[in-house]
Amino acid sequence: MRLLSAAELPLADLAGVFNNAFSDYYMDVYFTEPSLGEYVHRHGLDLRESLVVEEDGYLVGLLLCGQDGRTSWNAGMGVHPKWRRRRLGGILLDEWLRAVRARGLGRALLEVIIQNLIATNLYRSRDFQQVRAYQGFEGRPAWPRWPAVLPENVIEVRPRDLAPVYRKGHSWQKRPEVMERLDTFTGLMTDGSVAPEGSGYLIYECAMGLMYIFDATPNRAGRALLEHAVRQEQPRLLRIVNAIDLVEEDFYRGLGFRPWIRNMEMVLQL
Repeated sequence: MRLLSAAELPLADLAGVFNNAFSDYYMDVYFTEPSLGEYVHRHGLDLRESLVVEEDGYLVGLLLCGQDGRTSWNAGMGVHPKWRRRRLGGILLDEWLRAVRARGLGRALLEVIIQNLIATNLYRSRDFQQVRAYQGFEGRPAWPRWPAVLPENVIEVRPRDLAPVYRKGHSWQKRPEVMERLDTFTGLMTDGSVAPEGSGYLIYECAMGLMYIFDATPNRAGRALLEHAVRQEQPRLLRIVNAIDLVEEDFYRGLGFRPWIRNMEMVLQL
């Protein structure tokens, strides 16, 4: 067994290791070289500090991570199904935590799908504690349509321009500084003329028929913008993951979305 820095691999090879490690995951995960590069950029990951594990001459697992001087975040850890039950996941996790402690950082942070009991138990064995839970919803654009929003009421902006009004309480993957790097996402906003309760915004990305909603205001203005974006993009499926909130749950259930994945954020104080 040998541990390598992820920076030693071309992005295309690193994407292959990631795809193999997550080939039987609870949701579809597939990176190309460009999309992995965008993921690394968006989440502020450091490939020099990220790890790849080699076993029997094969690259069979990895752990991607980043840090901001206070916290290190694990942005994806996995091992190829054929090389599991050899404690390689524990080795990756322990080496990451050793390096985090050596840098003098205050905490380690990650997210895990709640149903993934093997990973959850591994993290708990290293004293990670649950902090918050997040609910994912998915739906198809088949809800009763509202009248089209007037184009003059929709303002396209860069997601980073929405930082002053961005709602807090999201996961590390949606922390405000991530908005500075949403280069492939579209931002839309309205003034108060669309809905009586005030303005709203929508941040989303469309790829291969899927609309991923980074965030939306759960009000009439947010729905109007979502309606507008769906008419423009014509996606087949929409998904969002946000902190558990009754207002948001009612908002997406009212559009016919159904519960999808359930995540929890886990933290280790160092």
